[in-house]
Amino acid sequence: MHRFPLSVATVFMVVGWSNAATAQSVCGGTVLFQCATDSADFREQITVCARDRSYALTRHALSSGDKYYDAPLIADANTTWFRWSEDDQVQLEIGFWSTDLAEPVTLHMELPWDDMTETVAETGSSAMWLQSPHWRDRVDQTTCASETVYADPEGLWAAQHARGPIAAFFSQDEIIPRVDTVGMARVTDMEATAEGVPVYASARPGAATPIWWMLQPGETVDIIDLANEFIAVAIPTNGLTGCFLRPEDLGRPYTGPCATGWVDGAYLQRTQ
Repeated sequence: MHRFPLSVATVFMVVGWSNAATAQSVCGGTVLFQCATDSADFREQITVCARDRSYALTRHALSSGDKYYDAPLIADANTTWFRWSEDDQVQLEIGFWSTDLAEPVTLHMELPWDDMTETVAETGSSAMWLQSPHWRDRVDQTTCASETVYADPEGLWAAQHARGPIAAFFSQDEIIPRVDTVGMARVTDMEATAEGVPVYASARPGAATPIWWMLQPGETVDIIDLANEFIAVAIPTNGLTGCFLRPEDLGRPYTGPCATGWVDGAYLQRTQ
């Protein structure tokens, strides 16, 4: 993960809507992003702030100030996914966990980028939206009005600096591939739920353990570690076609490029 020096905060606002001081009072941390949702009937304010090594996302009704979530969505920089890519625009994803909904919610942002100065550009188009889990048949998105997007992403890097290996995007446990554990497996037709087979953040999942992914019957995954009846799998995401496990990766904590998580071994049939 690179740190990009951002000397200029980019602000897109509508008159009479919001400002950084208002955002500061909402979350009590360093404000990273804020916007108003793009809805004529029920407009909300979405705010993301950084606190220590985590990010908190809150939603409030603009008319009344009532909270949309009973508790803020939390993204721990050490365990949730984070993606940053840049060209003429910065594209950003942060994975949050909703304890109220018992599901992950992904924040997406697109911001204008000045590649020469490696800063967010002061002019250009921007977008911000929230997305429900993409493994579901129905994907819900909550979009922001582009002219209301406030972005100051410099506060991202303090939390990301100590986030650890890439493979921690999903798994909260250290995963060490070994000669006697690595291989390939096929997801069986026996589904754990109607939505697929859950991939947990921990090898000892409980009722509150985040489910970061859903595997579907017939999919093939890389096996990289075992813990009792649970199997650590590597999942190609963000355009990857494979997980590229090399001999020199054996015997040391897995650091990517694939995301990782834990699956009940009853739903996997080893093929290699």
